[in-house]
Amino acid sequence: MKLLNLRYVLDKEDILLLLPSIAMSVLISYGFYFFIWIAFVPLIYMALKKDYRKMFLVSLVYGIITSTMFFSWVYNIKLNYDAVLYTIIILIFTAYFMLFLTSVSFLSKKIKSMYVVLLPPVVWIIILFAYSLLPIEIYWMDFSIFQPDTAPLIWYLGSYGITFIVLLFNSTVAHLFIKRDKRVMLFGIFIFIIVATSIIYSNYSQIPQNGGKVKVALLQGNFPYEWEWRQENAFGTILDTYLNMTLQAAKEKPYIIIWPEYALPDDITRNAKIFTKLQKTAQAANATLIIGSISYIGGTGKYEDTAFVLKPDGSLDSYSSVKPFFLDGEVVRGNSTSTITQNDRKFGIIICNEESMPYIARGYTSKGSQFIVSMSNNQDFGRGRNIISQFTKLRAAENAKYVLRATNDGITQIINPFGKAVYVAEPKKQKILIGDIYLNDYPTFYTKHGNTLVYLLVFLSIILVIKKRQYGNYH
Repeated sequence: MKLLNLRYVLDKEDILLLLPSIAMSVLISYGFYFFIWIAFVPLIYMALKKDYRKMFLVSLVYGIITSTMFFSWVYNIKLNYDAVLYTIIILIFTAYFMLFLTSVSFLSKKIKSMYVVLLPPVVWIIILFAYSLLPIEIYWMDFSIFQPDTAPLIWYLGSYGITFIVLLFNSTVAHLFIKRDKRVMLFGIFIFIIVATSIIYSNYSQIPQNGGKVKVALLQGNFPYEWEWRQENAFGTILDTYLNMTLQAAKEKPYIIIWPEYALPDDITRNAKIFTKLQKTAQAANATLIIGSISYIGGTGKYEDTAFVLKPDGSLDSYSSVKPFFLDGEVVRGNSTSTITQNDRKFGIIICNEESMPYIARGYTSKGSQFIVSMSNNQDFGRGRNIISQFTKLRAAENAKYVLRATNDGITQIINPFGKAVYVAEPKKQKILIGDIYLNDYPTFYTKHGNTLVYLLVFLSIILVIKKRQYGNYH
């Protein structure tokens, strides 16, 4: 058998089933997020019907083609490691689907429980959890980013729970193509009603206003230039631009003014003149000024990705990213995720890569943060900026908190506690985004207990799956 001869190994049915899954998966990367609810139906159908050795090849083909097209924007990032990152993503994504589809195929032939419909979401969550334990902490298979507006469901289940439901719905539909079972159909209708109700609730409910209203300002400087140019002009053109934008925003009397990650890619604490000017600006604006900058570590040339918090009273706080991007070799991890308090209002800061990590925002909220500040530098990410910004919505929805996301050139936005963008600045433009938010220190069930319900759901699903009740033959 010639393994590289796809026409010989994959029959016509395999190809016809692969094509719609590939097409829908790629369309998701262009904003057609609703396809997430059916994109994996053909793949799960194949996994349940076909031999695991066939699925090994099917998943290999699907993984390589889909990830190459889905993440094509990564290759266009103007970084020294763009090709390396692109290759790593393709390998990680492909390996994930190979593990998922071959496992589902193999186990489904061993288990003939009527609850085998639960097998795909259980396997998915187990692999997702395993990937999160890797040194580089991968959360990109958390597909709840494409449907974050699912409160109150997400307040209890968190992102993993919504991902479980996404895979469960795909699995239910796939099973109906295999065996027309009334119970499975009713179960699918039940899932649809629960999810649809949550989406409607998230999009049409009123935000509680008993925590007090606060005006905020987010600055999008739009400097789409190389890192070297930005460092050379940090205390010149860039600083002057952001100072002017800050004073203009101050006319609206905001409580807080946020500059994006690396707005000033030089250490402001090493230049007394610049630091004093920034302090005076915060005082003149009568607002808390949050500036994305860097903090050099001795004379090593390495630095922390830092957000400096300059308060109107002249005091200073700071936060350095505890989880910088793993390929940024010059960036050193910070060591604290303490909340920041100003005028009895508490908030936490997440930077760039930390948007994808649920435990950081959850940690802030569990400590009493009333909103979250997110800072990013999504330069040259193309359509990828839209996908990445979905993580912000997810963090807001999980913890029922406003999230304020300031970026260099997009997408700068203010997300409400239901995971909906209520204020958005046009990308690739110099913009000042002004909006009102409502504070709250309400901890969701997920905030207090994390993924407890999801782990319980997975455990109960495993028990049901291994029940020795004959349901039929899927071959």
